[in-house]
Amino acid sequence: MTNFVGGILSYYKFHISQLSPLGMVRVQHFVFTCRSQGQDPTVEWFRVFYQLQCNLGFYSFALLDTAKKILINTPKSYHDWKGQFFYTREEVIPVVMDFRRPGTIEKETLAVPKDAGWYKQDDY
Repeated sequence: MTNFVGGILSYYKFHISQLSPLGMVRVQHFVFTCRSQGQDPTVEWFRVFYQLQCNLGFYSFALLDTAKKILINTPKSYHDWKGQFFYTREEVIPVVMDFRRPGTIEKETLAVPKDAGWYKQDDY
């Protein structure tokens, strides 16, 4: 568990057990992209690219229409993920996590920072 993942859970107010495997792929891909550019990932930057979504009670993230596409070939599913599921003790997660009730998710309207240096880089 990283501070960034904890920040995502805190900001969107859901429990890690409610995050779909594909949602975690998008979160970790964002982390790898930031690290490859020598940047620390932030929730604010993440929100520039992704919107929270809920499907069948599990949360994930969809790319915002206005954002630059950073993940070209998104996996469609992980059929065998349940066989690799494991439990984690609550003490090892450094944030308070809420169980969020599935419901309406308001669309965020963040301005895309097209003039920011980190956003303009061709390889980001």
